[in-house]
Amino acid sequence: MNPHAVPSRMTIGQLFEALMGKFCAMMGEEGDATPFTDVMAQDVSDKLHACGYQQRGAEVMYNGFTGRPLDTMIFICPTYYQRLKHMVDDKIHSRSRGQVQILTRQPLEGRARGGGLRFGEMERDCMISHGAAQFLRERLFFHSDEYRVHVCEKCGLICAADLDKKRYHCQGCKNSTQVSQVFIPYACKLLFQELMAMAITPRMILE
Repeated sequence: MNPHAVPSRMTIGQLFEALMGKFCAMMGEEGDATPFTDVMAQDVSDKLHACGYQQRGAEVMYNGFTGRPLDTMIFICPTYYQRLKHMVDDKIHSRSRGQVQILTRQPLEGRARGGGLRFGEMERDCMISHGAAQFLRERLFFHSDEYRVHVCEKCGLICAADLDKKRYHCQGCKNSTQVSQVFIPYACKLLFQELMAMAITPRMILE
């Protein structure tokens, strides 16, 4: 297990309980390393050292390919776990098309509602590392929340548009002629509107 997984999850108690478990396994005793006792980690370390082990529960491990010892000590102790009921039949899920949220126009979430599978930041970074730019654009834009807006070329604000009569009007600079059609994620358009509600004016620079 990567040691960086411990501080952010704040599971230091598990390491303490594992250290106590190693000593108890050697002595054939029962132990309690929960926060409700006055047992100190140093006391357990001293007892473990008296049994001939390294104080912090570390062991020397060997590389299975070369047979040489690893450069660092590895923390190895027994730990108590309960098996969680995670079965494939309860989790299997797929979706081709379906309902979307009213607010963001993105697919619903959750297996029970027939929602989409979240394509998160880590998945995005993986696709970037593979150079799959077109697939990334398809997943995060075309098949998610693509939205058409008309933007004023003079001030960069989103214009009001009457598509039937092909009329456009910018509320900012009163421009009605120099307008460009732009495709952006609907969530981006929503963010622009929320910023404008807070008296912050985002502008798009068109090329």
